[in-house]
Amino acid sequence: MNVTDLPRSEDIRDLLGLRTRGAGVIVTAFLIAIWVVAAFAVPTASNAWPALIAVALLSVAAVAVVQSAGDPLPTSTTVLLTTSGPVACALALSVAPKLSDTQSLSTWIHGPAIAVFCFMNVRRRRIAPWIGFTGIAIVYAIWGLATDQNPAAIGAIVAIDIAPLATVALFAGRLRPVARATFELRARTIADAAVLSAQSAAAEERTHQVQHLNELARPLLERIASGDDLTGGERLESELLEAHLRDRLRAPLMSSLNLDGPAYRARVRGVDVVSIGDTDASPGEDDWSHDSDAHIDDRVADAVRALATTTLDNASDGQVVVRVSAPTRAIAASVLHRLADGSGVRSEIDQTGHIKSFG
Repeated sequence: MNVTDLPRSEDIRDLLGLRTRGAGVIVTAFLIAIWVVAAFAVPTASNAWPALIAVALLSVAAVAVVQSAGDPLPTSTTVLLTTSGPVACALALSVAPKLSDTQSLSTWIHGPAIAVFCFMNVRRRRIAPWIGFTGIAIVYAIWGLATDQNPAAIGAIVAIDIAPLATVALFAGRLRPVARATFELRARTIADAAVLSAQSAAAEERTHQVQHLNELARPLLERIASGDDLTGGERLESELLEAHLRDRLRAPLMSSLNLDGPAYRARVRGVDVVSIGDTDASPGEDDWSHDSDAHIDDRVADAVRALATTTLDNASDGQVVVRVSAPTRAIAASVLHRLADGSGVRSEIDQTGHIKSFG
């Protein structure tokens, strides 16, 4: 497994801690601040509603620029945030009085808009904030001309916003390589952890299989190695052990379904038991384990376990074939009991666990 095998989730919010409680506190403080300023500025407006709508619009924009998922910001969100600044300024200035020493808060609305644009820059939108700033400058210029005010004074109001925007743009440019390296390191760490986990699981499974084989086969192998003739019971035990090991290699799913015991008892009674597992795994893969039935539906697993156990326990002769099909097939599993006289009963299990019998 390598880094490209893993889903990439590079969101600058993780690096800057924008998902933390501290970020929520900062956003809340920002919202409180702009509404407090609005409480002093709105009374000077000729109509309060446009100014209040402008503040509400920028409040929503401030939350959206922090909470919106994706890095960079989605295009739709970027467009809405870019237009929020000029629209809010147009609403607030449409009811704002002319500049005077006693009404210095009448043009305050550009400040929160620029704060939103600064965060957009951090969220990997470099051009959109400057487009929004240009829109704000145009709105202020139109307002100044419409109200016959000093162009220099109006220009100074928005010109001061260039400094924070440029500073954040420089910061974001320096941050991106660091963020890229951090995300790459995180992806490699996750990939390495996945590889180590898979290797550990494979080693554990091999140890489990070796212990199981040792418990089953060693006594009989030592008996054969002694050179003494085997008794009839030991020969039968050898045949049963060979059939059991064959099932574990050909259809390990049967062991995970706890069918080893019923199959053993049926073979002792002379029943020919055949297990077939058409699973996604192939012989020799490390992911064959006693939990290999995890990829089939629980309803199917329960139905196969119950039906096969009942059929094996009731069989006294003939042949029992238990087959689990690939998950892509309509018939998830089947159990066939072919009697010695040639007759038989076949039961099929669909992907929902429903059983249908023929015979």
